[in-house]
Amino acid sequence: MFASDGLGVFSSTEYSSRGDWVQNGSQYGVFGNSSYSIDGFYRSQNGFRKNNDLEQTSVAARFKQQLTDKDSVFFQVGYFNAESGDVAQYYDQHAQIPGAVHPSTTLRVKETQEPNLLLGYHREWAPGIHTVFLGGRFQDTLKLSDSDPGLLFLGTAISPFPPGRTNVFVQNPSFFSLGYKSELEAYSAGVQQICEGPVFTSIVGVRYQSGNAHTTDQLDRIPPIGGTTPVHISNETDLSRVAAYAYEHWQPVDWFRLIGGISYDRLEFPVNIDTSPISDKEETKDRVSPKVGFLWSPLNDTHVRGIYTRSLGGVFFDQSVRLEPTEIAGFNQAFRSLIPESVAGLVPGTRFETWGLGVDQSFKTGTYLLVQGEWLESDASRTVGLLTNSDLAVPIPDSASSTRQTLDYKEKSLIIALNQLVGKEWAFGARYKVTEADLQTRFTDIPTTAFGAAGLRQDVSAFLHQVNLYAIYQCHCGFFAQFDAIWSQQSNQGYSPDIPGDDFWQFNLFAGYRFLQRRAEARLGLLNLTDRDYKLNPLTLYNELPRERMLTVSFKFNF
Repeated sequence: MFASDGLGVFSSTEYSSRGDWVQNGSQYGVFGNSSYSIDGFYRSQNGFRKNNDLEQTSVAARFKQQLTDKDSVFFQVGYFNAESGDVAQYYDQHAQIPGAVHPSTTLRVKETQEPNLLLGYHREWAPGIHTVFLGGRFQDTLKLSDSDPGLLFLGTAISPFPPGRTNVFVQNPSFFSLGYKSELEAYSAGVQQICEGPVFTSIVGVRYQSGNAHTTDQLDRIPPIGGTTPVHISNETDLSRVAAYAYEHWQPVDWFRLIGGISYDRLEFPVNIDTSPISDKEETKDRVSPKVGFLWSPLNDTHVRGIYTRSLGGVFFDQSVRLEPTEIAGFNQAFRSLIPESVAGLVPGTRFETWGLGVDQSFKTGTYLLVQGEWLESDASRTVGLLTNSDLAVPIPDSASSTRQTLDYKEKSLIIALNQLVGKEWAFGARYKVTEADLQTRFTDIPTTAFGAAGLRQDVSAFLHQVNLYAIYQCHCGFFAQFDAIWSQQSNQGYSPDIPGDDFWQFNLFAGYRFLQRRAEARLGLLNLTDRDYKLNPLTLYNELPRERMLTVSFKFNF
C-alpha cells in the first residue's frame, strides 16, 4: 500500500570451505499500478559422500498489474534445472550393510521444468468480498540412469533335488543398468470465493487439474551376463484431480474463533511410473475430508490452537498448486507425503489424518513460550515394479510385473520452545522436540514363504530427541554474533540388521556486521566446531547437519 515507485535489487551469496555455493538474487520495481520482479536461485553442493553432489538453477519472472481499483492480474513464468547424484538421507553414509538400504554410487538424476506458467486474477467486489482465480501450465522432464538400480526380483525355479519342487525367492538382481525418462505436461485451474464479515467468514472453491505423462523405462543386462534388453517399456498415462471445498470461520467474540470445513477430492493417477519396471495401469481414489480447528485466547497474551483434519495426498504437482487453505489454526494440513521420501520415495494417493494442539504464551518480561503437539497418520498403498523370470529352469529376471505394497505410518511429536529477550542487545532461546515415528510395510502379493521375503516386511520405529540452544548478541553499531548448540539423540527398533542409535552435540559460531540501514550484511560462520559426524535414521524427519567442520562466508545487500 505504501510502496513508492522505483527500482530495487537484492543479493545473497554464501560460500563454504567445502566448495558449496548458494546464490539468491532479485531485481524488482514498482511503477504506478505495475510491479515486477525477476528472481534467480543457484545452489551447488559437493555433498558429504561419493555421488552426493547437487546443482540447482531456477529463474522466475513475476508481473502484477492493477487494472482498476477492484481488479488486478498476476503472471509468472519460471525455469528450473537440477542435476544430482543420490541426495537421499541414509543412516550410514559409507558402509554397504548387507540387506540394508545404502547410498548409491551410480545413480544420476537430471530434472528440468521449462517453462512453468501461472496466471492469476483478483476481483474485490466490496470490502471483504473477493474472487480469486489461479491457472497454470507445468512441464517437467526427469531422467535417471543407474548401473545398480536396486530392483526387486521374484524368482521361480524348478528344483532338481528333490525333482519337481518349486522354489520361490526374492532378491535384488545384479548386472542390470537403468535408463529412465518421464515427461509430464499438466494444467491447473482453480477459483475461490471469499466472503468476510464481522462474525462469519466463508471460503469456498473448486479446483481441476489434468496432466499427461510419457514415460520410458529401459533395463539392460550388463557384463558379465550381457545379452539383449530384458525390459523396455514406453507408455502414456493420465492424471487428473477434481477438488471442491468449503470453510467457515465463526468468531462470535474477539477471543474465540471456530473453524469448520469439508473438502472432496477425486484423484485419477498412474499406479506406477516411478519404480522400475513401470506400468501403464491407472487407479482412482476419492475422499470426503472434514476439517475442524479453533483459536482461543483466554488472556491477552495466551493463545490456544487445535485442529483435526483429513485429506487426500496427490501425485506430483497437484498438491503444490492450490488456492485451498494449506493450514488451519497454524497447523499444516497439506501434505504430499508424511513418510520421509528418503525412506519410501513417492507414494501417490495417500490418505492423511492429523491432530494438533498448541499453546502460545508471551510475557511482559520479553519471554515467549510455545508448547505444541501433533499426531500424524498416513494410510497408503502403491504398486511397485517387479521382475520375474519366464524360464523355470534358469531363473534369470527377464519379464516385467508388479506387486502391491501397503505402508502405514504414524508420527507423534512434541515441541517446547522458550525465547528470552534481554535488554536491547541479547536474545537467548531453547527448543526441544521429540519425535516418534512408526512404519509398517507389507508386500501383499509376495508369498511370505518365499526365500528372502522376510526382509520385505517391516515393522520399525525410531525416537529422535533434539535440543537447539542459541545466544545472539546485536550491537547498535552493526556488529552481531551468534552461538548455537544442537543435541541429537536417537534410538531405533525393529531393524534387521540392527541400526544402533546415536547421541551427539554440534556447535556453530557466527559473527558479522550490518552496514548502515541494514543495506548490506557480511557474516562468517564456523559450523560443527568439534568436527562431529553422526548416524541418524531418516525415519524421523530432520534437517541435514554438517558432517565435518566447515567455514562459511556470506554477504547480502539490498538497495
